Amino acid sequence: GQQTVLGELRSDLARDVPMHRLLQGEVGSGKTVLALLAMLATVDGGAQAALLAPTEVLAAQHHRAITTMLGPIAEGGMLGGMEGGTRVALLTGSQSAADRRANLLAAASGEAGIVVGTHALIQEHVQLAELGLVVVDEQHRFGVEQRDALRAKADRAPHVLVMTATPIPRTVAMTVYGDMATSTLRELPAGRQPITTHVVTADKPAWIERTWVRVAEEVRGGGQVYVVCPRIGEEDD
Repeated sequence: GQQTVLGELRSDLARDVPMHRLLQGEVGSGKTVLALLAMLATVDGGAQAALLAPTEVLAAQHHRAITTMLGPIAEGGMLGGMEGGTRVALLTGSQSAADRRANLLAAASGEAGIVVGTHALIQEHVQLAELGLVVVDEQHRFGVEQRDALRAKADRAPHVLVMTATPIPRTVAMTVYGDMATSTLRELPAGRQPITTHVVTADKPAWIERTWVRVAEEVRGGGQVYVVCPRIGEEDD
C-alpha cells in the first residue's frame, strides 16, 4: 500500500500542475513516512516543504520523528551532517525567543528545507525562501483561510498533501475537500497488532467508567491507548 501511494505522490510531484491530494489511513499505517518522502523529493527539486500540524504537541512529535528518521540527512551544513543534506526547522507559539529567531532565519534563508509548525507558520512575519509543498495534518482542524494563508507564502501555487486518519468516502472528499485526488492506506506494516476503536458518549456514565477500567487493563498489559476528545470551536464545552 505504501509503495502504491508513493508512486501516486511521485507522479503528482512530476506534473506541471500542483498536486492536490488527500492521504487517509489508520494511525500507524505510514502516512508520515510517505509525507516525508514527498517532502524530501521537493527539497531535492530545490524547493521547501512545510508541514502544518494542529497542536504544538503534534508539531513537536512530527519534528522529533522526522529528525530521528533522517539522522545525518537533517544536519545539512553541520559537523557530522550529510553533504547535500538539509535542516528541519520547528515553529510553534511557545518557543523561546532565541529558538524562534533561529528557526525563522533557517526558514527564510532556505537553510531549512523542511519547516514543521502550528498556526505559528501562518503568521505574516514568517517567510519561506521557496515553498514547493504544503503538508497538512488532520485537515479538518484548519479552515480554508488558514490553509490559503500558508499557500500564499509561495511565489506560485505549491503542491498540497493533506493527511487524515479519519476514513472519508470519495464523494464526501470531493464535496468537502475541493475535488482532491484521494489515496488510501488500507494496510498496517507487518507485525503490527490490530487497533480496536470504541466510541464512548458522554451521557452514559457507566460507559465512561468502564472506559477507564479498560484503559487501565490495556496499559497494565503493556499496551497503549490513544484517547480522542473531539471539539469544534473554542467555545464548545
